[in-house]
Amino acid sequence: MKKKHFAVIGLGKFGFYLAKELADSEHSIICIDKNEKLVEEISEHVTEAVVADARKREVLKDLNLGEMDTVVVAVGTLTQSVLITLYLKELGCRFILAKANDEDHATLLSLVGAHQVIIPEKDMAIKIAQKLSIPNVVDFLPMLPEFCLAEISPPEDFLGKSLAELDLRKKYHIFVIGIRSEDSSTIDLMPQADRKIRKGDSLYVLSKKADLEKLAEITDKHHFFI
Repeated sequence: MKKKHFAVIGLGKFGFYLAKELADSEHSIICIDKNEKLVEEISEHVTEAVVADARKREVLKDLNLGEMDTVVVAVGTLTQSVLITLYLKELGCRFILAKANDEDHATLLSLVGAHQVIIPEKDMAIKIAQKLSIPNVVDFLPMLPEFCLAEISPPEDFLGKSLAELDLRKKYHIFVIGIRSEDSSTIDLMPQADRKIRKGDSLYVLSKKADLEKLAEITDKHHFFI
């Protein structure tokens, strides 16, 4: 896995745990917060931890945040997060992910330059609801009312078998449009029929939600877990 460079601004609960999780994956992480105690706590886990006021443009510039693969704005207050996001956009940051408290906050962050905005409580609630209703689905994108594009973790019975052998289109009316290996950041689109499923693969499938639910029932009987 290629080592990536991240910056996390704001060490509240969300920012702290995000930074620690990224660091556990052996990526390069720099954390920034005004609270010296929080910076000290995270310092043993990350590449660099800095006590600084990220509301100052020169601070962001001096830390070379424009060179990072992703900068996460995890500051809680609306005015501070909007200002920091605006400065990061001006510095030419490649990808800015910002945390919002609500939809209005999210809209403002998008307007000033955030490439992606998350509302943690809302997003997590949606993902948990999806996993509870369709246990083997990792993530999905709603399309037409009855269709969805889903990322699924393949059941153990799939491992070692080719797409032709599985014949998901015939058995479950599920179309595999892409596969991503565990050690790859790219998706193999429109995989060949002889492509075998390996442990750690993610399958990107197009199907009706009802058909995904049928597949989930089968995998439940075999005790498959994400």
